[in-house]
Amino acid sequence: MTASESGRPSISRRNIFSFGRKAWAGLASPGEAPARICAAVALYEAQSDRIIGWFQLAGVVVFALLYAATYAAFDVHRALEPAPVALAVYGAFTLWQLRRSYRARFSRWRQYASAAIDVFVLMAMIWSFPFQYGEPAALYLKAPTLLYVYILIALRALRFDPGQVVFTGAAAAIGWGFLAVYAAIDGAPLTGDYRVYMTSLALLPGAELEKIAAIVAFTGVLALSVQRARALLFRTAVEEAATADFTKFVGRDAALLIRASRDGIQAGDGDIRRAAIMFVDLRGFTRATIEMPPGDVIALLQEYQGRLLPVIEGGGGSVDKFLGDGILVSFGAARATGTECADAVQTALAVAAEAGRWMADREREGRAPLDIGLALTTGDVVYGAVGHGERLEYTVIGDAVNLAAKLEKHAKVARARVIATAETIERSIAQGFAVSPLRSLNAAEIDGVGAPVDIAVLA
Repeated sequence: MTASESGRPSISRRNIFSFGRKAWAGLASPGEAPARICAAVALYEAQSDRIIGWFQLAGVVVFALLYAATYAAFDVHRALEPAPVALAVYGAFTLWQLRRSYRARFSRWRQYASAAIDVFVLMAMIWSFPFQYGEPAALYLKAPTLLYVYILIALRALRFDPGQVVFTGAAAAIGWGFLAVYAAIDGAPLTGDYRVYMTSLALLPGAELEKIAAIVAFTGVLALSVQRARALLFRTAVEEAATADFTKFVGRDAALLIRASRDGIQAGDGDIRRAAIMFVDLRGFTRATIEMPPGDVIALLQEYQGRLLPVIEGGGGSVDKFLGDGILVSFGAARATGTECADAVQTALAVAAEAGRWMADREREGRAPLDIGLALTTGDVVYGAVGHGERLEYTVIGDAVNLAAKLEKHAKVARARVIATAETIERSIAQGFAVSPLRSLNAAEIDGVGAPVDIAVLA
């Protein structure tokens, strides 16, 4: 009956093998990730290669010390003893490999070759013991040296590559199976009695199969754990990169609040805070850019923001949003500080000074000098999420925000670069930063504001 007749898809060996390859591909790789994330993980894995090299070197030293400590326990010593030779060769190989790991990243085939050499050297040393001491091959079946296989398999877990774990475990299981078969060929008597096996050089097939099964089971569990850890590693790296990018768009303080939210941010979530609001605007921007290509306009904005933003953020300001050439900043909205007005006034003066330096640099370079206008207000604001559904925005809302935008426009009328409400200046002095206004304007009429406002000109 065909697949169409039965209504079920047919299963062929090709389908099974194809499924197996896909399953293994899914086990070995967590899926597509951005190139920068893969590069970061690759750097982490390169560091793992060095850790593996140092562990291997430490293993050579420990094994050599153990060999030296037990050397005198045997009466038979041959002219050429393979164990010291193997340790010396493997030690030299490990040193070379460790040196290479600090110079360049290992290719994938070299990593697998290193794992194969590790297992081969260990199995060769186990195989050599009976010949070194003049005993039948079955002697090595009782040696505890096989336990080092688990260290070799576990070392590969440091690279977070389940493929290498499986490869090393498979090589170890095959190697031990070969040694068990060789012991039988060498004449070891077969037995089914565990007591005879433990007290003689007899070979108990079930015991050797148990050792191989233990190696396979350990490898499988470790490979699965490594795969899960690798997926978590990639996911964590992606989330950290996304958080770093996220901070660039919503601001540092908003990003911290969103990350710390237990149930996620919803529209309407917010807190009422006493905050200082700063509004900065680039004067002459429209006139200077009216005939500029779009790329030059963006470059000018980047230059302007690149000069002022480090000063704003260094003073404790949280950039709420960019409004063309305007910058809306809050102090004490994202987190209460108790010094929001002092921080805002001090930062405003630093911003004005930096803007003056920028203006002088442009004039010296023969470019049109551009100045700023800056306004400061204070009051209770709501700092929270607005929007709907999947499109939210963290922002500050309140009369102080609206007043800051209107006050900045009024600064032109007052022929000021930096202007603030009298309340902001009073609170700044109370919070520890004393400033003397150039002049005070009482009961000033500001467009769009219903009641007169007492203001002070700082620059």
